[in-house]
Amino acid sequence: MTRRRIAVALATAALALTLAAATPRQAFAVGFVDKQVQAGSLLIQKYVNDYGVAHHFAYPPKSMVKKGGGLPSSTIIWPSNPWTGRVMGPGTSKGTYTYTLSASGLSYKLVVHLSSGDWRLSGGMPAWFKSERNTAARQNLLLLQRYVEAYAATHGGAYPAPDDVTTAMFGTSYVWPQNPWAGVDMIAGETLGEFRYTGGGATYALKVMLTTGWSATLGPVPVIGMLSTSPSG
Repeated sequence: MTRRRIAVALATAALALTLAAATPRQAFAVGFVDKQVQAGSLLIQKYVNDYGVAHHFAYPPKSMVKKGGGLPSSTIIWPSNPWTGRVMGPGTSKGTYTYTLSASGLSYKLVVHLSSGDWRLSGGMPAWFKSERNTAARQNLLLLQRYVEAYAATHGGAYPAPDDVTTAMFGTSYVWPQNPWAGVDMIAGETLGEFRYTGGGATYALKVMLTTGWSATLGPVPVIGMLSTSPSG
């Protein structure tokens, strides 16, 4: 083999080794940066979860999930996008994220955009917490029903009008039920723990908003008759 052929062979071999070595290093570098993106998104998820715990598992709106958006502790440290060196924020390019809040506000999805594909995180109200709060709301509704029935007993059998089923009407004589989600007086409304009262006069319908929707409707309690609690002779 001539000296020229030997030189060409050695150069070709060196180029092949260089290309073979470069590909794994590049893949490793991309993977490492994506791991940094994932780590940053876990910090954002922590801020979202902290907010949820402090608000009875009602998660923050989209406008808050960014640097300076008002999430607890987020002013201390907020992750950067390692691909750009800037603050990690909402978007669709690599190193950004998409945050989506459910219609009920009780769950969310956090989709993190990597160099190739997405990484999905999510969170929501624990099942045990939903059950506990729904049970408390139903019990409060039964208490409210007793107040409505007591009103009728002192008003010739006529049930109160919707505008009269308020703390102002009953609060001085009764302990008004609390909304288990908000920790405030139960009021008429359309959100969790709030009630809907319709009717008045001869009849009424009463229900409360649960995580599964409106509860079963309560109505007038039939008068069966007086039951004696005295010991029999």
